[in-house]
Amino acid sequence: MNEAPAPVAPENAAIPVFRISFANATLLSAGYLLVGALVEVIRRTWNPRWAEQLSWSMEAFPAGILRTFGALDPLREAYASGALQQTHVRLIYAGAVVFTVYGIGLLVGALMWLMVRSRRGATS
Repeated sequence: MNEAPAPVAPENAAIPVFRISFANATLLSAGYLLVGALVEVIRRTWNPRWAEQLSWSMEAFPAGILRTFGALDPLREAYASGALQQTHVRLIYAGAVVFTVYGIGLLVGALMWLMVRSRRGATS
């Protein structure tokens, strides 16, 4: 006879912390890049003042990341000298955002995993 598997108590249930963190990071990255692309299309097509301001605001986040890691000044110099095109700079900015969002997601996932693990250890 086939027996039904024993129910798992909620406190012992496996929580896919990293999968949830990865999904959240993917959603946030995709949303940020989609909004950035839409703003850029609007800015290049109609150039309303709000789109220009929003574009500058959205660029502040990756610029801050690059500044923190000491990569902003070399990037500016390469762009000013003509070694990089605007498209390259945009791709570097996008990569910085995606890398940061996934890094934060991984950090949060690891912290949640440690919390769940320590909680299970305390109840055992």
